[in-house]
Amino acid sequence: MLNYIIWNVDPEIFSGLHIRWYGLFFAIGFFISYLCIKKIFIRENLTANDADNLTFTTFFLLLIGLRLGHCIFYEPDVYFGPYLKLFKSDCTFVTGLEAFPDMGCTVTWHDLARWLMVWEGGLASHGGAIGLVCAFIWFSRKSGKSFMWVMSRAAVVIPFTAFFVRMGNLMNSEIYGVATTLPWGFVFVRDAAIQTNAAELSNIMAQAGLVASESVESLQAFLSNCLPLQAASFESLLDVLLKYHFLNAEQVNPFIDACVQAGLLTTNHPTQIYEALTYLTLGGILVAYYQLRTKHNKPVSDYVISAIAFFMFFATRFFVEFIKNNQVEFEQNMTLDMGQLLSLPFILFGFVWVVLAIREKRKANQTNV
Repeated sequence: MLNYIIWNVDPEIFSGLHIRWYGLFFAIGFFISYLCIKKIFIRENLTANDADNLTFTTFFLLLIGLRLGHCIFYEPDVYFGPYLKLFKSDCTFVTGLEAFPDMGCTVTWHDLARWLMVWEGGLASHGGAIGLVCAFIWFSRKSGKSFMWVMSRAAVVIPFTAFFVRMGNLMNSEIYGVATTLPWGFVFVRDAAIQTNAAELSNIMAQAGLVASESVESLQAFLSNCLPLQAASFESLLDVLLKYHFLNAEQVNPFIDACVQAGLLTTNHPTQIYEALTYLTLGGILVAYYQLRTKHNKPVSDYVISAIAFFMFFATRFFVEFIKNNQVEFEQNMTLDMGQLLSLPFILFGFVWVVLAIREKRKANQTNV
């Protein structure tokens, strides 16, 4: 019987080359969306070059929005703090990678460069949504198509990129949910922390048959001297136990099981999968709607597509946040976290599109009469 899933996937495809699954999945999703939007454009009398222009601009502004969204919404003190300090009279700009302690308040090239260091921080989907809106406004003016037309056609294909992005988050073992006892809970080995002591951990391994009774004392002494177990990275602990042959590769999963049973590790909601499956379903619904309408020569409603997309995207995000771990510390005391607050305006727009879709339908019925 399935009790939980042990997730210990290396986020790098090739160790040492820094080629990650997340980047590959992002590229695959974006390419699939590009192929779909290209077909839509050609079907609606635009050119492949138009699809290329929108895709390139979208990619560029999406990345900017994703990064700025994280910096502004989630860690403003980290990314804006050094520049705010420049207003102090004793502040200087240092042309080095590190600030010198004796120079007082400083801003360095490192402070400037870290805005580009996505591996240090992250990407925020709501910032990406704003970047997408900017791209749609630009293309609307360039092509002569209405903003709603551009946004609705893009909304048909964007869910496929979103699906692969969330699967990339899964490969990174990041932005997952709170602890759960559901049978599909994940043990995210590479992001887990363990709080214990040498004696407790040694006894757990002995009771699980992972270490001989005569080796318990030496293991306990080793752990006491080498590892800060009160707040240790589980991955680091696992690496050390393997390196010094207290465990072998076949014993890794039984060791994880023993730690879960002892309450040292939790099984968590794989919220990345919840969101990914919602986005994949959304993509299927919108493609089916678009194809059925065009197949029967019926008008495609920009408002219907936008309403469905906004509700499924952002309502899903809003409700999943209730079972997702906080991304930053300041969310601890918030009734609604930052992801939920940022989702509310988009959900409101979804209501607006519903109202406009109803009005559009009524006008069409009156015209037909």
